[in-house]
Amino acid sequence: MKRPDQHATDKKGQALLIAFFAEIGWEVIPMPSGSDYGRDFEIEVFREQKTTGITFSVQLKSSESPAYSATGKFLSVPLEVPNARYLAIELEMPSILIQADVPKQKLYWAAPQTDPELLKTLATRQDVQSCTVRIPTANELPATQVAMLDTVTGLLTVLATRKLAQTTTREFVSATTASPEGARIRNEMRDKLEALDMMEAQALTASGDFDAARGAIQAVINSPASSRESKFFALLVEEKNERLSLNEADRFGQKHTDVILETAAKLRTLTRKGPPTLKFYSLLAQAAADFYSLAREDWGLYQNWKAHASTGDLWWRAELRVKRAESRNRIGRKLEQFLRLVRLSAKTPYQSALPLAFLRIVDGGATFINRLELEGYDKAAASIRNSIFQVCKLAAHISALYSMDNERARAAVSAALLSRDRSAECVTWAQSEAGQIAEKVTREWALGTIAGQPDSLGDNIPDDEPVPVAMEQQIYRNMANALGYDLADVNNPFSEMVRVGIDDFDPTRVLQDCEHMFLTLGRQGHTIFHSMLAEQLQLPTMGPKVLHCTLYKYTRVGMSLDETYERFKRDYCDKCPDRSPREVGWQYTHKWQLGQNALNKEFMDGPRSPTYDRKPLGPAPSIPMPEGTCAACGLAFDDSPAWWCGSCQTWFCERSECVEKHEEHPFPG
Repeated sequence: MKRPDQHATDKKGQALLIAFFAEIGWEVIPMPSGSDYGRDFEIEVFREQKTTGITFSVQLKSSESPAYSATGKFLSVPLEVPNARYLAIELEMPSILIQADVPKQKLYWAAPQTDPELLKTLATRQDVQSCTVRIPTANELPATQVAMLDTVTGLLTVLATRKLAQTTTREFVSATTASPEGARIRNEMRDKLEALDMMEAQALTASGDFDAARGAIQAVINSPASSRESKFFALLVEEKNERLSLNEADRFGQKHTDVILETAAKLRTLTRKGPPTLKFYSLLAQAAADFYSLAREDWGLYQNWKAHASTGDLWWRAELRVKRAESRNRIGRKLEQFLRLVRLSAKTPYQSALPLAFLRIVDGGATFINRLELEGYDKAAASIRNSIFQVCKLAAHISALYSMDNERARAAVSAALLSRDRSAECVTWAQSEAGQIAEKVTREWALGTIAGQPDSLGDNIPDDEPVPVAMEQQIYRNMANALGYDLADVNNPFSEMVRVGIDDFDPTRVLQDCEHMFLTLGRQGHTIFHSMLAEQLQLPTMGPKVLHCTLYKYTRVGMSLDETYERFKRDYCDKCPDRSPREVGWQYTHKWQLGQNALNKEFMDGPRSPTYDRKPLGPAPSIPMPEGTCAACGLAFDDSPAWWCGSCQTWFCERSECVEKHEEHPFPG
C-alpha cells in the first residue's frame, strides 16, 4: 500500500489548525517557509474582536498515524535536537507544539519551554541527535483552549524571569539606574523577591521546620524596606505556620483561636491607612476571627452544659442557660456583620482579591452548625449552613472568573465542611465544583480532600470507642475558656488552678518515669475554690494528687502533679536502684488506670497521706502482727486487705476508724 504523501498530510493538519483558531477568533499568521526552526505559525489572541497583545509561536506536527502510548495517555513526537533547543530554550516568545491526528481530526498541544523532561535531556545529553516530547492526550483542543491560554500567559512570566536571570548585574544596574522608573522597578523587584522568600517559608512549614519558617517570615515583617503588601502576605504565611506548629491538643483549642485573633488584629493595624483592597480583606478577617472565637466559646458552654445535664446543681444550670443565650445572640450579630461586608464587596472593585477572606468564616461556621445539630436545632443549623454556603459559592465564582484554581479549590473544600451528611447539597456541589478545576494537581487535591472528610466529620463512630485523653483535656479547656478563665493568665489564681487541673488530667509525663509508680486522687487538702471549680467544670483532677511507689510504698501528696513529682523524685526515685522507666511511647489511658486500681487496692482503700522519711525506706515486710492483726485496732485482717504505712512502719486494716487514725497521725520531720 502506498504511503500517504507527507506534504498532503501537512496540508490537512494546517487546515485543521487554522479552522480551530478561526472558530475562536484568534488570528493565525503563517511563517515563511524555512524562516525559523519550528515557527510554523504565529498566533495573536483576540477577545471580543479586540487584540489582547498576547502572541505565541506554534510548531505543527501532522500525522496519519500518531504514536499514541499503550495506555493512550500521551503521544510521542520526535524532534531534532536543534529544533527542540530552539523551541524550549532559545525562542524568546511563548511556543506551543501541536500534534494533528489527521484521520481523527484532533489537535493536541504541549509547552516545550516548561517540559521538565525535555529541558533535562537538552541540559544533560549532549550526545543525542534527536529527542521526544510527550504530549498528553488530555490536552485536546478545543476542550482545553482556556488551559492553553493560561499556559501561554504563564510562559510570558517564565521567559521574562529567564531573561532577567541571564542579565548580568552590571547590565541590570545600568539599565535600572538610567530608567526614569528606577525606583518603582527596585520596589517591585523587592516585592517579588520577598514573595519568593514567603514561598520558601511555606515550604519550610510544610516540612515541619517551623522555627526556620519564622525566621524568614519575621525578616519581611520587621524590614523597614518591605512594602505593606509584602508584610500583609507575610502575616498570612505567619498565621499558617503558627497554626500548623501547634501540637494536637492545642490545634483546636484556645491557642489556635489566639493565633487567628492576633493575625486579624495585626492585619487591621497594618492596613489602617490602606491600600483599600487589603483594608477590606482585613475587615473580613477580623469579623471572621471574632465569629470563630465566639463559636468556640459557644462550644465550650455546650460541653459544660452536657457535663451538668445530670447533676443536681440547678443554680449553675440556670446560670449556663443565661450565658448560652447571650453567646448565641453575639454569634448571630457577628455573622450578620460578616455577611454585610460580603454583600458590600460587590459594590467595590476589590472582589477579585477577596475569595480567601470570604472563606475565613467557614471554620467557625462549621463548629456552630455542628453544635446546633447535636442539640437537635436542625432548622437553625440549615439556615446558617445556607448563608455560609452562598459565601463559598461566591468565592468559587470569583475564583473561576479570574482563573484562580487554588482559591476555587479551597472554596469547594470549605463548602463540603459545612455538613457531615455526604449527600447534602453543599457537599455534592463541592464535588462538582472541584471536578471542574482545570489544573490537574489542584483538582485532584480538592477531590481527595473532600473524599477524605467523612473520616473526620462523619458520626458513625462506635459507641465504645474511647475518647483520647488529649481530646478530653481540650474539651475542658474549651469549657474553661467559655466560662471566662484565661488559662494563659499566670497572674490569675483561679485560671492557674484550672490550668493545673487540666494538665494533671493526663499524668503520662510523670507515670512514664517508672513502672512502679501509681496515682490516686486525694480525699482532703483542697480549698473551697478548688471544689467550686471542680464542680463547675466536672474536672476530677482539680484536687490533690497522690503519688505512690507500689514497690517500696512511698507516698507524696500535692495539688500540682509536677511539683509533687519533683519532691517524690528527689526524695526517692533519684536514689532508687529499682527505678524502671516504662517503654518508649507509653501513654496513659483511663482503661490502664482502672486496671491498676484493681491491682493496687491497698492504695485505693487505705489512707493517702505522704511519707516524710529523710531516707529511702525498705520494702514492706511480711505482716508482723500476732496472728495477722491490725497494729491500730488489734483485730484480725481476715479477708480484708492490709495497708502498709511508710511512716509508722507497720500494717493496719481498712476499717474506717483505723484509716482515719493513720490519716491524722503526726508525721516525723
